[in-house]
Amino acid sequence: MKVLIIGCGKFGVRVSEYLTRKNHDVTIVDSDPEAFHALSEEFTGRTICGIGYDRSVLKQAEISTADVVISCASSDSLNAVVANIAKNVFHVPTVIARMYDPIRAKMFESMGIYTVSITRLGVDNVMEYLEENRSWRVIRKLGDEDVQLVKARVPFGLEGTRFSDLQVEGKVNLVAVERQGHSVLPDKEMCCEYNDMLYLAVAKDYLAQARDMLQL
Repeated sequence: MKVLIIGCGKFGVRVSEYLTRKNHDVTIVDSDPEAFHALSEEFTGRTICGIGYDRSVLKQAEISTADVVISCASSDSLNAVVANIAKNVFHVPTVIARMYDPIRAKMFESMGIYTVSITRLGVDNVMEYLEENRSWRVIRKLGDEDVQLVKARVPFGLEGTRFSDLQVEGKVNLVAVERQGHSVLPDKEMCCEYNDMLYLAVAKDYLAQARDMLQL
């Protein structure tokens, strides 16, 4: 995954180093250049000094191609602004914001922005959420497990591909599509849009080929 983290405090350092160890592409932004000294030598990502909600800084951090934005600055207000920009301006698939105010946290969760508060498990909670929302996941093994139900996110390179082109007789069947919070049954004339969530029934012996077909 390509992950952009706003805020290089203790929480930001822990998350960024964890993601780096997992071989994800991580960029971390902070307005204080001294904050980056807290990163250990194991951090191999990029650091950018700047204001987290400054759009020029966000563009420098390549937010438009990020899979995940985690805003964990010390200010709820800053995290709220960054999360809103990431979700509604740059349409980042997964946005996480740390919130100390539980009322504001509930409001943002209703907008599709996942929040982490001091009452949750912090880094562990973030990683559990990301694991559940990654680009490819087997969500159900049916019967003798020869058929598995897979949840897969459409990558940029697959945009415009007809749903009918994803069907493989006896191996892959597209069951449903989730798009911008709404679920639909696929029509053969419909095409993939970036960040669509596909639900596919896949033969167990065809899982690797299905991932290749979906460019995941």
